Amino acid sequence: MTRKKSLNIHNTDRLFNLNLTTKQDEANFIKVTRINEKAIEREMDQLKAKSTRFKKRNKKHYLLYKERYGNDTIQDKVFDHGGHIYYYTTDRVPVPIINKLAAVPQSEVVYFCKKEHTLEDVRNVQLVSMATKVSIDVPIVLPDINIYDYLFSLYPLRYHVDKVKISFPALSEKEIQERHKPYYVFYNGMYHLKSKYKYLCFQYLQEPLSTWKMNIWLICDSKRDMNMVEEMVIKDNKRFRKATSIDEGSAE
Repeated sequence: MTRKKSLNIHNTDRLFNLNLTTKQDEANFIKVTRINEKAIEREMDQLKAKSTRFKKRNKKHYLLYKERYGNDTIQDKVFDHGGHIYYYTTDRVPVPIINKLAAVPQSEVVYFCKKEHTLEDVRNVQLVSMATKVSIDVPIVLPDINIYDYLFSLYPLRYHVDKVKISFPALSEKEIQERHKPYYVFYNGMYHLKSKYKYLCFQYLQEPLSTWKMNIWLICDSKRDMNMVEEMVIKDNKRFRKATSIDEGSAE
């Protein structure tokens, strides 16, 4: 039976390494806030009452933000009885939270990608990667952001990140400047990055992130946007496969 190819260190399987999704699919979770925490707590208490030997969980997805003065009680209850937990942080994850996440069958820590990561940041990512999945949130606004800055930032985290989620924030009328306009198109009341530039960003990141065993997820604005990127992928993938077959033939 042929072994299924997978992304590994140095990408020796020569995987194309691109996963496409949309903002709508990525937002398919319940964000835990002060507005809805009482309703969530009641549901968690009901699940706790039904639990016997094992903690009963629902099938819902929850997003928890690291907050300085967050509600630890509701957070612990969601950890105990939520179906899938996303924990978002702009810095580091406390050790007690890491221990909690390690006990959640489906959990994921999402770090906001900073320009530079300190040694403490890197150690924190490495510790979290031993407990649960690690994702990096990489928002790109062109031409304000240099793609290579992200490569320098992600390099110290290599081999310890499961997903790199590349997103492209839409700009409002107040945010858009002349320097942005060649890269963006206006629809639905906002300026959105053109599909071809999204795919170009992926191409800049593809080789190094694949070598570092980081699965790339490109977040598109809509199904139509995703289909346009897919068309570019099909063309590029054909060239990639052709080059791979030539390399393998040369190796033989």
